[in-house]
Amino acid sequence: MLTRRHVRIKVMQLLYSIINSKDFDAKQEHKKYLRSIQSTYNLYYTLISVFKLTYNLAYNKFNIKPKLKSKSSSSSDKLIINNPYFKFFFEDKIVEEYLNERKVNNCLLDFEYLEGFYNCLITSKFFSNFSKDKNKFDLDLCAYYYKECVANSEIFYNSLEDNEITWVDDFPYLNTYILKQLKTLKLYNSSNFFPKLKNSSSEIIFGTNLLEKVFKYSDYLDLEISANTPNWDKDRIANLDFIILKMAIVELLYFNEIPVKVTLNEYIEIAKDYSTPKSNVFVNGVLDNLSKLYKEKGSLNKTGRGLV
Repeated sequence: MLTRRHVRIKVMQLLYSIINSKDFDAKQEHKKYLRSIQSTYNLYYTLISVFKLTYNLAYNKFNIKPKLKSKSSSSSDKLIINNPYFKFFFEDKIVEEYLNERKVNNCLLDFEYLEGFYNCLITSKFFSNFSKDKNKFDLDLCAYYYKECVANSEIFYNSLEDNEITWVDDFPYLNTYILKQLKTLKLYNSSNFFPKLKNSSSEIIFGTNLLEKVFKYSDYLDLEISANTPNWDKDRIANLDFIILKMAIVELLYFNEIPVKVTLNEYIEIAKDYSTPKSNVFVNGVLDNLSKLYKEKGSLNKTGRGLV
């Protein structure tokens, strides 16, 4: 589920949190990294549970005594209940088991959020047109609901940090991931739909190795940056830029399978998204010079075609 970009961001955030710490424990920081990864999965399973909770809400509304509800609201509830994809999420046990096993506080259980999502859907023009369309594709309703009512909920987004500080950064990434997932959901072959958390996955191991090498070569990396930014005092370089440069240098020198262009592009984009307005230009300039210098020295031990 995780991409290397997202893993790089996790490592960057962890390094930033300890930048002024002299007594940090590398083993403890590694545990924090793994907890941060698990936190992303916790949010994923929290978000995907919205379909089950919505189905359950529609079912309960539909079964209220007829005199307490209008005919139109009843038909809206029924449309969701009869949707095979909403029903799939309702009947599946994997999400509920994950949340219960890890004791994840499901913030979607707050009725205010769920009711808001639900009302957003059934009062939308899309829902009105969907209910009249004889050739409708049921999965489109799930995708619209998630994209427009869940992912776009500012109230829900603002609440995420109260549950887990890293969820604010995870939320946009997971929204994109879930919407891509929904497009590929096949009810007749859904056994591998839900991603499994495995600390042995290549992406998570990549992050572990990246973190460990930044710790191991920290003093050397400080000297490399200082030597190659002669017009900049260390105190003038933004802390986040310094961390980004250290991570990038580690990739250039010690991750032989990652192309130079990939490393440069990744960290320039991260600087653009997370650091100061001109950081990406600064990072780009330093890394471009360093990559050329390392190539001249023969320090880039990249393997495979097109990696230098």
